[in-house]
Amino acid sequence: MSRTGFAFLMIAIAALVLLAMWLGWRGRARRHRAFAEHGDALVGMVLGTFPGVSYVSTTPVGAPLDRLSIPGLQFKGFADLTLRTDGATIAVTGEPEVHLPAERVLGSGVASRRVGKAVERDGLSLLQWRAADGSEVESSFRFSQAADQLRFADAVAQIIPAGETPLATGPHTHSTSHTTQEDA
Repeated sequence: MSRTGFAFLMIAIAALVLLAMWLGWRGRARRHRAFAEHGDALVGMVLGTFPGVSYVSTTPVGAPLDRLSIPGLQFKGFADLTLRTDGATIAVTGEPEVHLPAERVLGSGVASRRVGKAVERDGLSLLQWRAADGSEVESSFRFSQAADQLRFADAVAQIIPAGETPLATGPHTHSTSHTTQEDA
């Protein structure tokens, strides 16, 4: 085979791989479209704002390596996170805002790894919430300051509607500290 033929073969293989990746991501996005409703903008009292926090991913609770492709939360990047008495708003740069009303917020937690990110123990903060289809998911964030991580957990605890029980209680969070796959 000539060099030109070999080059065309490699380009064709690369194009097929990229096409398969694109089709797979598109299919995943279509399947996960039902998970989120962007909802109306929240207007409650602000409990905490976290501009420029690193958004990592959203995964099902208990499956930290299974990224969900929810509109507004599809891609890793910087996000502005606002916690209010009536819910949470996640605004990832370049994506539509996601407004989670208080009745869908389940709690917070910490983790050391998610799909696309591995850090020191308890280096990621989790916002656990109920998706539109009723399943429980968690969005993960990386704060640059440990004090912000604590402030985040305290603000999430204030959002949980009265009468509802957080998923579990940890030292400074109101949810499970790790998913089952991380404890293994």
